[in-house]
Amino acid sequence: MTKDSHSFIRSVILLGFGLFIIKLLISGDIQKFIAPRMMPYMYFALCVIAILAMIQFFKSDPSDGEHSCDCGHNSEYSSSKGRSLLIYLLFIVPIFSGMLFSDHVLGSSQAAKKGFKYELRSTSTDDEFNKANAEDTDELLNDPAIITTKERYPQLHSTLKKSNTLLLNEDNYIGAISLMEDQINDYVGKEIKVKGFVFREGSFPEDRIVVGRFGISCCVADGGIYGLLIQANGQDFTNYKDDTWVEVTGEVKKIQHNNWELPMIEPTKIKKIDVPDEPYVYEEFEFAG
Repeated sequence: MTKDSHSFIRSVILLGFGLFIIKLLISGDIQKFIAPRMMPYMYFALCVIAILAMIQFFKSDPSDGEHSCDCGHNSEYSSSKGRSLLIYLLFIVPIFSGMLFSDHVLGSSQAAKKGFKYELRSTSTDDEFNKANAEDTDELLNDPAIITTKERYPQLHSTLKKSNTLLLNEDNYIGAISLMEDQINDYVGKEIKVKGFVFREGSFPEDRIVVGRFGISCCVADGGIYGLLIQANGQDFTNYKDDTWVEVTGEVKKIQHNNWELPMIEPTKIKKIDVPDEPYVYEEFEFAG
């Protein structure tokens, strides 16, 4: 393959990446990969890709001829078509797969790999181990440099504390769950309504599930499940399969789970719903000034 052929193929590959980004932007699927606050970087990347594609395209003009850079290095391109094709396929395949499967939504299978975050606490009965962890946690909480949950979400904390009914939506989802976990006694007994997909840990009994959504801080790679335990004494939840989207209405209770004191919903109503247009929720801090 000639140098001009290499430059042309590279310009086409860059064009493909650019078109892929444009497709994500137009369809709205870009929100399934990155948080909204990262959008300026995506527009910047699109501009850079467009510039690089034009540079490679004009370099493929055979009328330019060959020029030596006099740098003392070998700047020749590979003449092997098979080797070059294999290398370029490493870039072409992701473009086509992205074009075809860009609407995939994370669900229970990914949640199972990441784990419900409260499974991360050791279930060991070693008193010295648990005591050491408790002491470390107390030191962190007393550190003035650590921003508490109430300081991250001051307005939301005030609103939820005054309200008798907690309505979790895309805007307050992560903040509301974080506040409930941190100040659980402020919310016990209140009515709550939440939407999410069904997820189970392997050790859950039939009357316990998690209803949650993936929360994203930067991009989908750092996504983690934010959810609430749902439990009703004796009620069978087996008809709600993993990845089923539901809307749960109930009362906030308190439960012990793997040495964590967690908020739990005792449901009064559960109904199946369609997957929302924006299945993920995004982390936004208010910060007290």
